[in-house]
Amino acid sequence: MAIALIAVMLMELLLLIFWAPFFFRTGIVLFNQRIAASPAKLARLSLSGLEQDLPTERWMSQAFHALPDGSVAFRESFAPYFAGRYFPLMRGQLVVDKRRREVRVIGRCSWFALAMTVMLLPIILIHPVAWPMLAFLLVFYMGYRIQLRGYAEVVEVVRARVRCELPRRFIDPRR
Repeated sequence: MAIALIAVMLMELLLLIFWAPFFFRTGIVLFNQRIAASPAKLARLSLSGLEQDLPTERWMSQAFHALPDGSVAFRESFAPYFAGRYFPLMRGQLVVDKRRREVRVIGRCSWFALAMTVMLLPIILIHPVAWPMLAFLLVFYMGYRIQLRGYAEVVEVVRARVRCELPRRFIDPRR
């Protein structure tokens, strides 16, 4: 069972590194935020360069990559980060839906976290002394809450771009 979990973790890591389009488009949705926009604003909307608009002082920085279908995938950057780490539980996708007149920010569940959670119950039922492994669920929940804040920041940056506003840190305070 441990070998299967390691294999899932390595496979997911490779799919994240190589920005596999099917990987970012499929999975269990944990975060789904819709931002309404008029057709004119959607036509002017640019999702490039979002990394520069996001604050990076508190959490790991986000990396963005355009997918062939026109959506934008995002995940935590693999760049070295020394202020603290957490287990990333989601990978994201930005989808511009002109028919519904909205931009969707979607966060999908990590395969490793899902497999670990599903395997945890049978392990504890078979080996009751393994109950301390339930701490993994707490770690996953804390990582989810931290990552949820990061996804909310992505939503705010996209919402500001839809409204054609600059982020506050780009506005000159001397004016």
